Amino acid sequence: MIRLRFVTCSDEISAFIRLQAGVCMPFTPSHVECVSQDGKHYIGQYFDGGMQARPVGYDAAILVAEKLVELDRDGKGEAAFYGFINSKIGQPYDWTSILDFVDPALDLHQANHLICSAMMTAALRACGFFQWPLTVPFHRISPRDLFLMLSAIVEIDH
Repeated sequence: MIRLRFVTCSDEISAFIRLQAGVCMPFTPSHVECVSQDGKHYIGQYFDGGMQARPVGYDAAILVAEKLVELDRDGKGEAAFYGFINSKIGQPYDWTSILDFVDPALDLHQANHLICSAMMTAALRACGFFQWPLTVPFHRISPRDLFLMLSAIVEIDH
């Protein structure tokens, strides 16, 4: 089972991301990460530290909303997904590509750097969840975009 965790928090960066992303139901996510296979960590790209495994509850003090999305393809792709994710621990965060969301004419993406939603999208593509190449580069996919894409494939209660 692949489990993604979409969240929004009370910090200023989350507020900015929600403002840029617009409306989404049940809430507009400002971050996405995956739940580790043992369920003890959340693994994702973080503005402060890059790709890391953080203990469950690390964001409890600022968490506003969360939604777990389970992606079960009969067990297919789980090993490839987590193999990809774990191989990226330590990769830097692509903070300059965030400016691309403010001005779509920019292209400040740094090679071998990704934002949270780009990392999860790349992992889903690497494991075969997204069967075909996507029409938008990974670094241009926001947490809201990925949430929307998945809602066309699996039910997301709201």
